[in-house]
Amino acid sequence: MTPSLLESVNIESLIRQDNLPQLCSAADRLRRHAQSAPEGFDAASLQLLDELLSAAAEAEQTLALQRARMRYLESLSVTDELTGLLNRRGFELELSRALARARRQNETGLLVMCDLNHFKAINDTYGHPAGDAILRAVGKQLKRNTRESDYVARVGGDEFAVIMTQASLPQSERLAEKLSRLVSGMTVSWQDNKLAVSAGFGAVAYNRLSQAETLLFLVDQDLYRNKAPRLVTAGRNAAS
Repeated sequence: MTPSLLESVNIESLIRQDNLPQLCSAADRLRRHAQSAPEGFDAASLQLLDELLSAAAEAEQTLALQRARMRYLESLSVTDELTGLLNRRGFELELSRALARARRQNETGLLVMCDLNHFKAINDTYGHPAGDAILRAVGKQLKRNTRESDYVARVGGDEFAVIMTQASLPQSERLAEKLSRLVSGMTVSWQDNKLAVSAGFGAVAYNRLSQAETLLFLVDQDLYRNKAPRLVTAGRNAAS
C-alpha cells in the first residue's frame, strides 16, 4: 500500500495550488500508516515521506499565521483605533447578538448612550489632541466600570454606547447611574490645564420583544431629553 499511496501524493502540486488543508490531511494519513506498518516503507518512500511531513509542518505553520492575520484584520474592522473600544460596526454586531440571545433565552438588559457636552468647544480651544485625550479617558472610564459581559463602544465622534447584557433592570440601572456619575465627574489633564468632562446619558431597557431600530430611536430620544449630565431610564419594557 505504501508506494502507491506515496506516489499518489503530489507534494509540489499540493503546495503550488496552496492546498494546505489537503496537504496536512495527506501527511497525517501517511504518518499514521508509517507508525502502524513501518516495514512497508523502502528508502525512497521514507525520503518522500520525510519531505511530505516537512512540507506539512511548514503548511501548518502557514495556516496558523494566516488565521492569526485574519483574526487581527477582523478585530480591526470592529475596533475603534483611538480608544480600543468597539466601533460603530462592532456595536451594531454585538447589539444584534444581544437581542438574539434575549429572544432565545428571555433575557433582559439595558442599552446606554453617552454624549459628551461641549466637546467641539474643547477641540476649538485646546486642539484635537486634547479632544482625543478626553475620548480615550472616557473610554477607559466606561470600560473599567462595566462588567466582563458588557460591551462598550465609541459609536460616533463624541458618542459612546454600553450594552449591558444578562442583567435585571434594577442591576443595570444601578450600573448606568454609576457610569453617569463617574464620567460627569471626570477631569482630564492636558498640558497645564484640567479639562472638566460633562456628558449627557440616556438609557432604554430591552427584552425578548425588542428590536434594534426601536431601541436606538428610544435611547436617542432619552439622551437628548436628558442632555444634562444625569441619567433617567426610559422604556422599562421597550419592545418593537
